[in-house]
Amino acid sequence: MKTRLLAVVVCLVTVAAFGQSNPKLKEIQWFAGSWQCTGTAFASPMGPEHPTRSTVNASWVLGGAWLQLNYTEAKTAKNPHPFALRALWSYDEEPKAFVSGTVDNMGGYSTQQSPGWEGDKFVFTGPMHSGGMTVKSRDTFTRLGKNKVRHEGEMEDKGNWIKLDTETCTR
Repeated sequence: MKTRLLAVVVCLVTVAAFGQSNPKLKEIQWFAGSWQCTGTAFASPMGPEHPTRSTVNASWVLGGAWLQLNYTEAKTAKNPHPFALRALWSYDEEPKAFVSGTVDNMGGYSTQQSPGWEGDKFVFTGPMHSGGMTVKSRDTFTRLGKNKVRHEGEMEDKGNWIKLDTETCTR
């Protein structure tokens, strides 16, 4: 019995020590919650331009060590193949940066880093892998108020940044 109690105590201490104990994670707490978004996916190698309507649900997982974001577009006549992705965000002490790992329903994935909030902007950059190609990508989140954010997704092509999409989301 004492061994089991000791094991439970060790597990609880481990979760407390390695969960959301990093104070840097409080900087991304603002993104947690449910968001409704509208915007535009621009013409790109991934498809023609079309309006988007989506939901984002962001919640803490894995003992509070990661913020999981679930993005899902609505299927419409103009968007018959809606985009969906799952992202995990956290903070990595080694590069002193926020990190993101993302997978999507088109078979793509990306890994990105961010220095964190710079004023009202939070920018992730890093490689995106999709459709047999790897490109530099940038996701810019601009806080427009207490419950409003604009997202702009971009990829680099021959030294130029090309907008893939833009959306405004409200909580």
